[in-house]
Amino acid sequence: QLNTQPLWDFTYCETSKTDKEKCKVGMQSPASSGYVLQNTWHPKFCSVSDFSTVDKVQVCLKKKIIYILGDSTLRQWIYYFPQRVPTLKFFDLHEPGVFTTHLAIDHNTNTLITWKKHGNPFVTQVWFSIKDEDYVTREIDRVLGDKDTAIVLTLGQHFRPFPIEVFIRRVINVRRAIERLLLHSPDAKVIIKAENIREMYIDTERFGDFHGYVQHITLKDIFQGLNIGFIDAWDMTIAYGTNNVHPPDHVIWNQIIMFLTYLC
Repeated sequence: QLNTQPLWDFTYCETSKTDKEKCKVGMQSPASSGYVLQNTWHPKFCSVSDFSTVDKVQVCLKKKIIYILGDSTLRQWIYYFPQRVPTLKFFDLHEPGVFTTHLAIDHNTNTLITWKKHGNPFVTQVWFSIKDEDYVTREIDRVLGDKDTAIVLTLGQHFRPFPIEVFIRRVINVRRAIERLLLHSPDAKVIIKAENIREMYIDTERFGDFHGYVQHITLKDIFQGLNIGFIDAWDMTIAYGTNNVHPPDHVIWNQIIMFLTYLC
């Protein structure tokens, strides 16, 4: 006799999601951390807030200083923010290339958002300046931090061609820097974005998702127990089926919604 029970009860998902606690820093993200329904990401372990209007996003970002540290998958964030908040404007730092520091300011709400690339290894065919380049650990150590300070960081894509020991040492050092930050600034928010899945036809032997998955579970294990937020972009991009290291805007927006929920 065939089992006619559906594999996934979406009615249960829709009715139960409102009963879940709002996503907060310190929550543990389980394996298989969520699902996509109606083109929206739904975390299994918490619920996200409503940021469907410009006003709601502006209220959340008001007086915030946000440091975005990582690779081009987080650079997508700072490019996308002004699409949702038109009052966020880029300030020209007169630096060459796309891998320079990006600075966005909203004078109406006293919001400041910066993006900086992480240090070596950084694999690219594009020239970039190393004048102000530094490792993520040093960048975190420079942050004073208070209740209006947030750090978002990601590591992974550029580490894939190298031995896993390189990635492990870097992540352990980042964890220690976060511990130092939270020791003197416990109200600061730290959010880790996992790496995205990527194309399966671009130098798979070195950059394939096999290496990415090993790094993904390593990252979650090393950061376990810290009072931080975790955005499981790995599961999210699998659920959306992007197969693109730079996913489309609707996926980026769902990642940002997770961040804003942690932030506010």
